[in-house]
Amino acid sequence: MGLILSTTALAVVVPILKEAGLNQSLYGQTILLATVIADFVTMFLISVLVAVISRGLTAEILLVFLLFVAFFFAARFGSFLSRIESLQRIIQELSHATAQIKVRAAFSTLLIFVVLAEKLGIEIIVGAFLAGAIVALLRTPEDKALASQLEAIGFGFFIPIFFIMVGVDFNLPALLSSSGAVLSVPLLLTAAIAVKIIPALVFRLNHTWREAFAAGILMCPRLSLIIAAAAIGEKLGIIDESVNAAIVLVAVVTVTASPLAFLRVHPAPRVKVARAPVTDTRLAAP
Repeated sequence: MGLILSTTALAVVVPILKEAGLNQSLYGQTILLATVIADFVTMFLISVLVAVISRGLTAEILLVFLLFVAFFFAARFGSFLSRIESLQRIIQELSHATAQIKVRAAFSTLLIFVVLAEKLGIEIIVGAFLAGAIVALLRTPEDKALASQLEAIGFGFFIPIFFIMVGVDFNLPALLSSSGAVLSVPLLLTAAIAVKIIPALVFRLNHTWREAFAAGILMCPRLSLIIAAAAIGEKLGIIDESVNAAIVLVAVVTVTASPLAFLRVHPAPRVKVARAPVTDTRLAAP
């Protein structure tokens, strides 16, 4: 439960910061860094925990680190290829044609790391996250179109399907049939908010109290990772179906309410209005 509550919806934080015009500021970049660390460390620890529960405390747990070794070599290899000018010219030409080579390369990287994670007995969400990190590391300022295309595919296709399946699998009768699970919803919601807002008070070192509180609110939403972690816990028999439904309900509430609360709490960015120069329109005497 500690790992489940430590998750953060990076897919929600990024567009909210963009819409607020904070994604390139020190404040926004600090929130993004904290969110990425929370997601990355949580996924890594969930993978280690699943490996320990499934196979025991054996040497096979070290297979988790092979995925990160593959991530390092893939990033280095991609960086080496990006320095070959002739290859870059070919890629640029193909990226604007029907080939869409960069989009296909991003999906190929995703499939490779997902399959590798599956073969190593690691949760595939870790492989997908590392594939996205490689694309982000190798992306250049000229790849704005690639980012827009991947966002369109993710937010327009995959995430809606994910939420459809979440709705299909959401077992409301199991939640209502357990009084303990029903009572745990407000407790889980309170804990989910507290574990983000209290640590976010560190933002006060460089920002105002209001901005620190707003940062904690923005890091409260949970999305795919918390639902995936709850499903893993149910599959391993750590949590039952009613608790899984309660966690899904908490994720839906936080992902809905947190962005709205952040936009209310965070002060609007100051816009400097340029004053027009005052000219003397009086005619001079002849």
